[in-house]
Amino acid sequence: MWCVLSNQRLVTDTSGANASDRRETRIVEPTRLKEHRMSKPQISTRRGFIAQGLGVVGVGAALPNFLIQTALAGPKAESDLPILVVVQLSGGNDGLASIIPYGDDAYAQNRPTLRAPVENLLKIDDYSAFCPALGPFKKMYDEDQLAVIQAVGYPNPNKSHFTSMDIWHVANNSFRRVPGQEAYGWIGRYTDTAFKDVIDSKLSMAVNMGKSPMAMRGRFHAGLALKDPRSFQYMAANNDKMKKELYRELNDSDSKPSKGSSPLDFISKTSSSANRASDEILKLINATKSESYPESRLAQSLQMVSAMIKGNLSTRVFYVSQGGFDTHAGQATRHAKLMTDFSEAIAAFQADLTGQGNADRVLTVAFSEFGRVVKENGSQGTDHGKAAPMFLFGPNVKSGLYGESPNLTDLDGGDLKFKIDFRSVYATVLDQWMKAPSQKILGAKFEHLGFMA
Repeated sequence: MWCVLSNQRLVTDTSGANASDRRETRIVEPTRLKEHRMSKPQISTRRGFIAQGLGVVGVGAALPNFLIQTALAGPKAESDLPILVVVQLSGGNDGLASIIPYGDDAYAQNRPTLRAPVENLLKIDDYSAFCPALGPFKKMYDEDQLAVIQAVGYPNPNKSHFTSMDIWHVANNSFRRVPGQEAYGWIGRYTDTAFKDVIDSKLSMAVNMGKSPMAMRGRFHAGLALKDPRSFQYMAANNDKMKKELYRELNDSDSKPSKGSSPLDFISKTSSSANRASDEILKLINATKSESYPESRLAQSLQMVSAMIKGNLSTRVFYVSQGGFDTHAGQATRHAKLMTDFSEAIAAFQADLTGQGNADRVLTVAFSEFGRVVKENGSQGTDHGKAAPMFLFGPNVKSGLYGESPNLTDLDGGDLKFKIDFRSVYATVLDQWMKAPSQKILGAKFEHLGFMA
């Protein structure tokens, strides 16, 4: 079942449900809301609306008119404000096939079929090298625009894709999803803290993704999820009950006011902001076409991000993803292709930003939910591991390998031991780049790393 708010109506498709349950329900105008009250549930706070989670998928104008009665402009974009781009490498990137510890004899011993020939490696020093597919990264490293943080993880690591990704998103290594539990991501807490009294749907944006990641979810800021620039729809959360309740609440004019304004007013302002953003984004993407980007999904996502940065949107955090890193079998060819797509997309993005004159404003951070085990398996692949590298790109980083190089003989149950808590990377980025209080946002103090210039 899905639920879409589109123009003047809410269309509910109950595929697989009884035919008698299929219906199309019209959304009435505000002046007649009292005549069409549908239920008792109410949105009494901004949090209630954010928790239900209206995300944006695609671009274009298609909002119910009654949600656009009250307009509230977002903050004017300032060309000198820092921008963060987060790249999620989904599936568990094999750090040992990315930054290769060729100087450790245990590497070849544990990877008899997966090891890369030494003569093909792009050497960083006498111990570590970029894999052959990361030529663009080696160039960026030599130009002082790439920092590699080694052996990143967290205490008591979890090898579940979903749980570990949640931990990275929420920045809490003890976090586990509980039905009905409210959870806010580290980016959402950033936007809540830095833009406490601002309603602007564009503060954080997931690009070329079907929904906003948990990392972007805040108490008062949900962020946008931009999927397809050729279409624009508002979709409720992926829970049928929540979808129905959200629709009823949108039509309930008797909701209690919060902080001096009605919840419907807040929804109108938030949705109106998103509606205006949709037109703005569509124009920017259509006006900015570059032949210099590869055809990979990640490259196309970053091209859209670049267009929006060039257009000087008020967005402070962009979020993109690249999938396919769960390489349990046939890893050599698959991972090489992933690394090629990753490095070429980042290189094209950085070159585009430089041409715009915006490179100094943008810091790009790439992470994966975990790494892979040291020893290859019987299917010429690798299984879920623990620690993995993070990558940071841009003119404002200091090139280098940060942290201890992986020790392939001092292991944690066959896995690399984590040496650097990922929240130290977050804290450094928040404090030194975004100029936001990391201790308040992350809930604890984490040591800064020295990768910022």
